[in-house]
Amino acid sequence: MVTSRLRFLVKCRLSSHLALLVVLLLTGCGPATKVSVTPDFKKGPEQEAVYIVPFVTTLVPENFSDTVFNSYVDDLNDNHAQTNATWFSIIKEDLKNVNQQWLAKQFYITGEIWSYIENSGCCSTELRVKARLQFYEVGKKEPSMEVYIPLESFFDHDRSTLAVERDRLAARLAHEMTVQTLKALQKR
Repeated sequence: MVTSRLRFLVKCRLSSHLALLVVLLLTGCGPATKVSVTPDFKKGPEQEAVYIVPFVTTLVPENFSDTVFNSYVDDLNDNHAQTNATWFSIIKEDLKNVNQQWLAKQFYITGEIWSYIENSGCCSTELRVKARLQFYEVGKKEPSMEVYIPLESFFDHDRSTLAVERDRLAARLAHEMTVQTLKALQKR
């Protein structure tokens, strides 16, 4: 009985290490952030406030998406000096209910988070998520810039917990969104 349990634990440990090795090898080939920009996009808009619309989420745990969004807005406001914006403000209403004439005069950002996956095995878990930011310039109905961010994470159950790793992934996603936003809005 002890020997079969020991064999099971050894197999779990070996499969965990093998899975980690495969993930590390594939990391170089993993998904990367993609940025699409229209030719007439103007970096660093001259606007006191940049508005952010709460993100649309599909099958994403609410605590994860809330953490990402709140961290993103906080990080942008902490780093606003790198842009021409004085602050980043959240549009609390649904965009359909916002005065469209006013909105057409604003630079604003929308976002989505989707495809959140927790793939757990006996000894390890893989986390994946995809996100997109869209930047709308003053007077334009279509986004002038779009940033696609896929992220993956992997952890061994002996070294961490799902709650900790979920928070780490949320922080990584918010950070990557902030970096891409600051690049787009940096002072000229």
